[in-house]
Amino acid sequence: MAVKRLVIDVLIPHDPDIIEFAESLAGIHGVDGVTVHVLEIDEKTKTIEITVEGHDLTYADIEEVIEGHGGSIHSIDMVSAGKKMIDSQVTRREEE
Repeated sequence: MAVKRLVIDVLIPHDPDIIEFAESLAGIHGVDGVTVHVLEIDEKTKTIEITVEGHDLTYADIEEVIEGHGGSIHSIDMVSAGKKMIDSQVTRREEE
């Protein structure tokens, strides 16, 4: 089954800016859209959350672009795969 959405927590340097970062990710084969959300800024870096959506995402290609721009992946926080996209729901564990 094809991966359709990835949400990734990433640490990046201030340069390149997030616009260039998003444009580079959007240029990957199979990517239909990218959202970059800044979570935290410090003196030399930014912590960002990247959401990538497409019809057949390849994690290795996404990882290559992130690392090529000086980024470091902290975690993969969500994956959607299959024929249909399913919106995330609150789980019992999150409610506790």
